[in-house]
Amino acid sequence: MALVITVERLALSCTDGIHCRGAHHVAKRPEAFKHDVFRQTDREPGFLSIEAPSNILATESVPDSAGRSKSAPESDCAQFPDTSKILLVMKTGASEAFSKVPAQLTTNLKCLPEFLIFSDMEQEIGGHKIYDSLDTVLDPVKTSNQDFDAYFRQRQCAVDQESCNRNMDFKQEGWDLDKYKNIHIAEKAFNTRPNYDWYLFVDAGAYVVWPTMVRWLEQLDHNDPMYIGSKTWVGNSPFGDGGSGYVVSNRAMRDFFEDEHNVANRWDEATKRHCCGDLMFAKALKEATGISVNDTWPTTNAEKPFTIHYSSKQWCQPIATMNHLGSEELSTLCAFEREQKFASPMRIRDLYHHFVAPRLVPIRPDWDNLSDDVFYLDISENSHDHYQLRKAKLEGLSPLEKSAHLSFDSCQRACQVDSACLQYRYHDGICGFSRTIKHGLPKPKTNQMSDRWMSGWDVDKIQAWVQEHDDCGDEIQWPLVQTPQL
Repeated sequence: MALVITVERLALSCTDGIHCRGAHHVAKRPEAFKHDVFRQTDREPGFLSIEAPSNILATESVPDSAGRSKSAPESDCAQFPDTSKILLVMKTGASEAFSKVPAQLTTNLKCLPEFLIFSDMEQEIGGHKIYDSLDTVLDPVKTSNQDFDAYFRQRQCAVDQESCNRNMDFKQEGWDLDKYKNIHIAEKAFNTRPNYDWYLFVDAGAYVVWPTMVRWLEQLDHNDPMYIGSKTWVGNSPFGDGGSGYVVSNRAMRDFFEDEHNVANRWDEATKRHCCGDLMFAKALKEATGISVNDTWPTTNAEKPFTIHYSSKQWCQPIATMNHLGSEELSTLCAFEREQKFASPMRIRDLYHHFVAPRLVPIRPDWDNLSDDVFYLDISENSHDHYQLRKAKLEGLSPLEKSAHLSFDSCQRACQVDSACLQYRYHDGICGFSRTIKHGLPKPKTNQMSDRWMSGWDVDKIQAWVQEHDDCGDEIQWPLVQTPQL
């Protein structure tokens, strides 16, 4: 009976068009037929071929794919785009997996035909396999390195990971451990899924706007060696920010990993001296292939609807990724897309109109609206940090600007007469102005007024600005896509 079920699923996967790859791939074979193992000492394919002999099918235990959303209601995914050429590869950690992954499985991953999730410990969530990304790190690097203390300790946990980590400084430990993952994850993903056009690497707090992502990547050539993301820097080293998510073409992945063995191990030792896994991926890719990151901000974005800076540079741009979303925010964004019938593309202005505009008010106490374009402060105070002093306006001050740091009301009056100031905030003797629209986040309420966060918006100016910029036209400015000249 088990064999009959297996064969039936094979037939289904080849007739529904989800798992039979396109003509540009080497072979048409269902992703369900795979070895459920990522540690490979030789470069054998991670799948059993559709043409496998019947005796293999009869004796081999073939587990179902770790990441496949088979149970999504048809109505929820009816207008969902075809993502079959893009493999989503998600990174998480054992300490956060059960708080983040379940929400992903019911929202952003729900309609995907396949995805992979990697962590620093093998786990299972809702029937979905979470793979250990670090089992192939060189043993000397793991055993003689305090960065891996948490890696070994969490395997001794006698209850749930959250309870075991409650009294530990796991935030820093998790960060130290995380940096070893990225290259190993990429190698494992390619070794077992070598025939996708695009590989999208995201964190567990990310949201992918799939209609935008699909339409964008359709206009790029996966046969070109491409590594794209929101470019950031550590020293003189550019890399695609992992929080924003980065995309790597099939050609780039082949240049990096094809016909090679244990590629990620070449950088295990060097990783100890660096801060971050996304930085290490960029360094390794550059060293091995010469491929550098192409900047695609703000389409790949590390912010979310309530923290994005709504400015003229971003307003009409398409958005494909966001980050740092909680479970409720994931659900809300997913519901918004379903209401829009997964329309493509989503622009940044759409986020403003749906999430921010209905909440626009003149004043919010106990709130930080992220107004930090320019600061007004008392230079004689010694408590200001370098960031505050760097953004402080110290010369050519008007009378209202000179007194803006004295109170929230003074800060408000100074903003009102400044035509470029759309919003403002006041905290601890510092008045901040913003020339872009930002919503922000709540702050703890305090009984001492000097410590209280107060935020305000010049609603009339903002509404006039929105009306002036709201007509984006029909043409989309896609990153890296050349617009044909008429």
